[in-house]
Amino acid sequence: MLFATLPLFFAATALASPLRQHEHFFKRACATGPDTAADFLAWPAYSAAANNASTPLGYTNTFTDLHASSNADGYAGYTTLSTYDVSSCAARCSASSDCHAFNIFYERSPISSSPSSFNSSCTSTATIKCVFWNGAVTTANARNTGSTPNGFKVVIAGSNGYVLNTVNAPSGYTSPIYLNNAAIQAPLNCVGKDTYLGFQIFTGAFDAQKCADACSGQAAYSLAHPPADGSAPKTCKFFNTFQELKNGVVVDQKCVLYSESWGKGVAKNTGFAYGGDKFTVGLSYAYSNATDAGVCVKA
Repeated sequence: MLFATLPLFFAATALASPLRQHEHFFKRACATGPDTAADFLAWPAYSAAANNASTPLGYTNTFTDLHASSNADGYAGYTTLSTYDVSSCAARCSASSDCHAFNIFYERSPISSSPSSFNSSCTSTATIKCVFWNGAVTTANARNTGSTPNGFKVVIAGSNGYVLNTVNAPSGYTSPIYLNNAAIQAPLNCVGKDTYLGFQIFTGAFDAQKCADACSGQAAYSLAHPPADGSAPKTCKFFNTFQELKNGVVVDQKCVLYSESWGKGVAKNTGFAYGGDKFTVGLSYAYSNATDAGVCVKA
């Protein structure tokens, strides 16, 4: 568990002017150099495209120019592009309710035959892929360095990852604050009271609506069962939802409930180590009740 107090249990950047004999992203001319995996990984145009890419509005860049693609949670399909166009990936991701992150990269892939306009020694293509994910893409889960089908070496270059800063706000809640790879670690409020109301765990596709329902359900129950001492019931007005990752692999979605809203300044919980395992936070968002955010006020 990621809380010490609780028990354990993609703007567009195309390759403007291809270098050497690269004429198109699908075709890689080999006349002036060896058509090898090492040559592909060292090709400067791929790094240049990745490093010069601008982060699209509404996204956070999580890694840049890796020689590996994501092996993340919640695969949501992919498309191929004619240029290294991060904004195109972002637009397609934003248009899908199943996409919260994407990974764009060059992949060295085999070709069955070389076009007549290219040197016949070419055996590879450079395909630009945009892969969509329901979960976070991070350096930790960028583990796919390629494969060797039928003796051909597939490798990855210029790999960039991007995570959506916002997801659709559930009804009755404000647009979320994106907390990146940290969870809320709330202190006592302005009058020294604890605002923590517990947490729930969900599996399957990441969905903020699950937490909104949990928060609303807690509030309704507390109002229906007020404290016997006559004090005001503590109702959920804020929640933080995130993915918990174990050694870079998503374990579950956690929803942590609070009676008051908190800002990004207290999102300091990035995880912990236990035994030989490392638990971290990914895809963390915070939502407040749209009509009553529960801001602490001293009497």
